[in-house]
Amino acid sequence: MKGVRRAHMVSRGYLKAWADSRGVIEVIDKQTDEKYPSSIKNATIVSYVYDSAVLTQDLEAEFAAVEDAGIPAIDRLRRCETDLSTDDMHALIAFLDMHLHRGRYADRAGVRIPARVVKTDGTIEAAELALGDLLTLGRGLGDVVQLRDLNLERWRWRWHILPQEHPLATGDGAVMLWSPRDGAPVSTVTFPLSPTQLLVVGEALPDNFRINIAIAKNSKRWLVGARGTLNLTRDQPAT
Repeated sequence: MKGVRRAHMVSRGYLKAWADSRGVIEVIDKQTDEKYPSSIKNATIVSYVYDSAVLTQDLEAEFAAVEDAGIPAIDRLRRCETDLSTDDMHALIAFLDMHLHRGRYADRAGVRIPARVVKTDGTIEAAELALGDLLTLGRGLGDVVQLRDLNLERWRWRWHILPQEHPLATGDGAVMLWSPRDGAPVSTVTFPLSPTQLLVVGEALPDNFRINIAIAKNSKRWLVGARGTLNLTRDQPAT
């Protein structure tokens, strides 16, 4: 399937909170080790990145619908309107799930995976899966955590927006899941809403936790910040 030629890997509507008055942000591409300013219109663009080679799921249309519903909910949180409606809560969780899942594959644009396709007539054909196929199939894997299954909307009393003294970065790995120990259930979900606001759902993080370093390590390809604040590199991230 041929989809959108200029597809964003990190949602443009979400990134606007990091843009200056001219709509410019700072970007690090970890695959090329390049750091550069970019308009939000052109940031994290990869041509036809969500196209499928085998399956027929229109991921770009699906993602666009999730973004259209989720960004207004994020904007309400940015205004510190934490008493979201049930619909807004579900839209926000769907957006976080989308961001989380796309981030798992952010460094695999252009990768092709050999596969065998069993057709309805019983014949088997060789094929190569594209990123769109991987994203669609990956959601069905048993070990993939989906926030909708954690019933985050029932954690309503534990949703906090923490002001940040130092500018927050974001990236394809910005949705982060935390557990008190290996093998324990997820107890905290964090997500930067803007350079000055961190959404924390669940248990509190330790004081002075270096969230920018965690985001830099967790992001597979794209890191984004307000201009002049993104002092992060692949090997030695800084706050």
